[in-house]
Amino acid sequence: MKNDKSFPVQYSTLSSCALQEKILIKYPLNGLILCEYLFRGLNDNYLVEDSTSKYIFKVYRYNWRNMEEIEAEIELLQYLKANGVSVSIPVPDRDNNLIQKIYAPEGVRYAVLFSYAKGESPLARITSEQSHITGRELAKIHSLTINKRLKNRECYLDIRSLLDKSFLSIEPFIDDRHDDLKNLNEIINNLKLKFESISLNDLDFGICHGDFHPANYHISDSNEITIYDFDSCCCCYFVYDIASFYFSIIRFYKDTEIIMKDFLEGYQEIRGLNKSEISLIPYFGAVSFIWMVATQCSNFEIFSHFVRNNIKRNTVVNLKKFIDDHCN
Repeated sequence: MKNDKSFPVQYSTLSSCALQEKILIKYPLNGLILCEYLFRGLNDNYLVEDSTSKYIFKVYRYNWRNMEEIEAEIELLQYLKANGVSVSIPVPDRDNNLIQKIYAPEGVRYAVLFSYAKGESPLARITSEQSHITGRELAKIHSLTINKRLKNRECYLDIRSLLDKSFLSIEPFIDDRHDDLKNLNEIINNLKLKFESISLNDLDFGICHGDFHPANYHISDSNEITIYDFDSCCCCYFVYDIASFYFSIIRFYKDTEIIMKDFLEGYQEIRGLNKSEISLIPYFGAVSFIWMVATQCSNFEIFSHFVRNNIKRNTVVNLKKFIDDHCN
């Protein structure tokens, strides 16, 4: 339990050894268990290994996701896996519990052991075949979740309100940069006008990954894909997921047009896209980037380096360039 006399903690890093001895021992793992801290994002991630397998142990940040939200994420993953989508899934402990409750210094945190995604992220390089496979797998998700909603989770992603909330999150960190503030305000207002000029009801809607890009899936040597990190899963227009991928390849790769062509061909082998959806991909791509920046600003304690430096250096400039180049 939390010691009331201890100094207040904003974000603790749980001991790998303590997790190994007190939490991971609950699982039916084989032989010697090793636990290694990997990285901190919106949550903490640990690599877990036994004599035969690897796993990822995710410790959700205090007050980031409640029990009902994590249960909704798990339910989605189990549903997708049962219907043939290659996703990382939660592993039960000996008592068939999927979620662990940990009393950290800052309060109760939840944790889940996930199956390991074989291979590695294609961030360094992505082939045409891999891009094609990526599109197919995302389309499988959308074909299974169309018109569905997550249970026990307020997760509807309203585009217009998202833009307004994002501006409020970003504004305090660039309020001393007149040009950045003016450009961001102009970009957001123009995006809102764009979405007001079309019928959003014509776009297919359902449960989305919410943060779909090459850092959130692995591809093995035999081109088997495994998608993970559904922490941002939400109810939104499917084009939002496609646009998140599009914006990321603009940032990470040179052969953007070829990669996107292969991706969309793979996607449309499973489910079609109408002309309106395809034409809106760049606009939703800009929205996905604004949401990402706003998330980093609203989680300043984690992304302080980015917020203090990069956002003031080139973030809004790069966003404006993307808008000018891709949103006609």
